[in-house]
Amino acid sequence: MNNQILSARLTLTKVALPDWELIRSIYSNPTLMEHIGATMSDEDIRCNFEKELAPWNLESNHWLTWIIRETDSGSDVGLISICTRNRETLTAEVGFIILEGFKGKGYATEAIRRVFDFAVDTFRFKKFTAVCSEEHAGSRRVLEKAGMKLDKIVPESTEIAGKMVNDCFYSLEK
Repeated sequence: MNNQILSARLTLTKVALPDWELIRSIYSNPTLMEHIGATMSDEDIRCNFEKELAPWNLESNHWLTWIIRETDSGSDVGLISICTRNRETLTAEVGFIILEGFKGKGYATEAIRRVFDFAVDTFRFKKFTAVCSEEHAGSRRVLEKAGMKLDKIVPESTEIAGKMVNDCFYSLEK
């Protein structure tokens, strides 16, 4: 499998050992985790990170994660991941986190579209899903710009920071 995916402005590189500090800084940052869940301990982050370093295929239970970087500057933009959710229907879930200084530039939409194309070409996925909190308008806009459709909103579905939030479930068939 190709460890690098290129788009017009971005280079997506499969997560590797040198990315530990970036991954740790993302999952321990309360601002970045505000709409996702609780910040994680270094031990929990390390455990997930080690899983994501492992080789990935359709049978894997862990996420396939890429670091998103600006091609021109090499600056870290965030991360994007997919995980197989249904092997029979070839369905994958997508998730992403964009660092504060890079939001609003269209990078998340560009990365998602490119990952969808890669996942269809490489793994033959036919459907993609995503979940985000209803109040996270930015993520909802990104998913819709990437072509995903809102399927349903489930009230008080997930607890984030001690508060129950409504979850928006999105999908896209390829």
